[in-house]
Amino acid sequence: MTALDLSPLEEILIAFFGSMFFTWIIIPRLIKVVSTLRLTDKPGKRKVHNAEIPTLGGLGIFGGFAFGFHLAINGYISGVAYFTAAVIILFFLGIEDDLVNIKPRKKIYVEVFAALIIFFFTDMRFTNFHDFLGITIIPFWLSLLTTIFLVVVIINSLNLIDGIDGLAASIGIIASTVMGVWFWFSGDYGYAIMASSLLGALVVFLWFNLSNSLRKLFMGDTGSLVIGFILSVMIIRFNEINAGSSTLHNLRSAPAISIAILIVPLFDTLRVFTLRTLNRRSPFIGDKRHIHHLMLGAGYSHRISTLYISIAQIIIIALAFALDHIGILWLSLILLLICLGLIELIKLKVRRNVERMRLSGKKKKRADTII
Repeated sequence: MTALDLSPLEEILIAFFGSMFFTWIIIPRLIKVVSTLRLTDKPGKRKVHNAEIPTLGGLGIFGGFAFGFHLAINGYISGVAYFTAAVIILFFLGIEDDLVNIKPRKKIYVEVFAALIIFFFTDMRFTNFHDFLGITIIPFWLSLLTTIFLVVVIINSLNLIDGIDGLAASIGIIASTVMGVWFWFSGDYGYAIMASSLLGALVVFLWFNLSNSLRKLFMGDTGSLVIGFILSVMIIRFNEINAGSSTLHNLRSAPAISIAILIVPLFDTLRVFTLRTLNRRSPFIGDKRHIHHLMLGAGYSHRISTLYISIAQIIIIALAFALDHIGILWLSLILLLICLGLIELIKLKVRRNVERMRLSGKKKKRADTII
């Protein structure tokens, strides 16, 4: 029997719908098993939910992505086996962390190992600074450090933003869609398949994650680490394809636009790490200063918070593409100023909400615990 001769678009659609189908099939069964074994995320002082919720939803995301991706990717990307090996390592790291809570240092070591795998055994690495500060092609050692640093940062930023219903999945959906469309029009069909596979799994997971019924579950670190790694690989490719000869358009400010594509998790991580350091606390000790905590403190629900944050992310991405011509440095500064301005508006809303609660006689919540 001869193999089917499918077009790139057909392969992309197979990856998307295959991922959706597998995720849709596995998640209900996963919820049943996890609930039976009481593998739930329990309420705590840094948690924003009040009931035990089944976790390990990342099993469904990983399974759906792997099924859709490998169903369609054959021949489009070199080094797929090594990429898959790195994803599997992070998948099991996430499972261990969801079950027994491992130390941040150990997680970083494993993330670095996964980054080393793709650096040395695939072409998934940074090689160009796009003329930023006059630098284009970078030497081997700088390529190594840049790749490892950014992979670890993106993985952990996705992990940290996963604090309210739907947020991490929504960020992943937006980023996958933007980069997937760009890869498609640039003729880079392999990475378009990667993006569509992740997109399919996340769309289905989001439906369950936002549910208010017994079908609700969290992705856990099993999901956020895998999503973060896949997005980091696509960010690398997005920059590399724009450093070469794209069939669409070579972006002048590709690194800054990459930041815009993941602006919410990246800015949130920079912000909370800075605040913790200024307060002489370890940046790896959690608190309630994240953007999603601010939104809840302002009186918004989980769904509305996720919706507003997602809309802001989409608008910032569109603005970044529109301002591509101004250059990496200026665009990065504009993105930073926009984020700082939005945070100040949210903090103002938090203070007003705290004051309103105080005047109404409700239990006062200290604003400085989340601002």
